[in-house]
Amino acid sequence: MPTSALHLLIALALAGLTRLVAYPLDLGGGRQVDALDAFLLMFALVNLRLGWSAANAENGGRAPAWFVAVALVAAAVITFAMLAALTPA
Repeated sequence: MPTSALHLLIALALAGLTRLVAYPLDLGGGRQVDALDAFLLMFALVNLRLGWSAANAENGGRAPAWFVAVALVAAAVITFAMLAALTPA
């Protein structure tokens, strides 16, 4: 398995993990955001970036099409989860 795929899988696993764990942080006035999810999703973005760099390095400066497609879907999932985590409830 190429290292780029491993980083991509880690990013997707971290994004999926946010559905299982939570640490609500009180903002006052009864509003809360999920601090643990935001922290995990930040690491998911870092892994996605590391995977993108590795995919470009392995293939002479261009990531394979399958990687680009899966990475864009992963970025969308991470973005949606980050918005859900940081939107005050």
